[in-house]
Amino acid sequence: MRVFVINAGVKRPDGSGGWLNAEMTRMAKEAFERRKIESIITDLNEKWDLEKEVEKVLGSDLLLVQIPIWAMSTPWQYTKWQDIVLTDSRVCGTDGRTRKDPNKLYGTGGFLTKKRYWISTTWNAPEDAVCEPGQFFDARGLEGVLMPLHKQFQYMGIKPLAPSFAIFDVYKNPTVESDLLRWKSTLEVVTGKLLIGQTQ
Repeated sequence: MRVFVINAGVKRPDGSGGWLNAEMTRMAKEAFERRKIESIITDLNEKWDLEKEVEKVLGSDLLLVQIPIWAMSTPWQYTKWQDIVLTDSRVCGTDGRTRKDPNKLYGTGGFLTKKRYWISTTWNAPEDAVCEPGQFFDARGLEGVLMPLHKQFQYMGIKPLAPSFAIFDVYKNPTVESDLLRWKSTLEVVTGKLLIGQTQ
């Protein structure tokens, strides 16, 4: 059993930030190790190599993306990683259609069907802004706002292991201590789920 953790909690140009996602990555690795689950990490603050990243994807049972939401999307460092690594033909496959059968459903050509993924996020936005009617994200909810991330994994044939995790309102109204306790307990549940081979 192996987990590949992508820490996309990159520092800002002035060198600030990134500590919360780094801490969540550290806690995840610790939780996996307690369960005797091997974990490997790519930190997007550091240089990475395409060949090694593809090997990590292919050699892992679970991909955990630990990521802040910036400007309504992901940091450009993660977007670059995703665009280069997760679209590589060795992991991505095709869209499922052929010229002989162009009517086959788009997005059905993924072949990594035995793997799972999990998304963990940090936000400046409060939870109400994401989930409540009349608020900024029009009640789309966490999974709805994260749809592009989900769809990339679905395209690859990878299924979610558990609902996405979120820590909201980290700047204006932080509750980091209790949020990290919640993350710790969620990790215990999900690592147990991973060990017994359950899926969402």
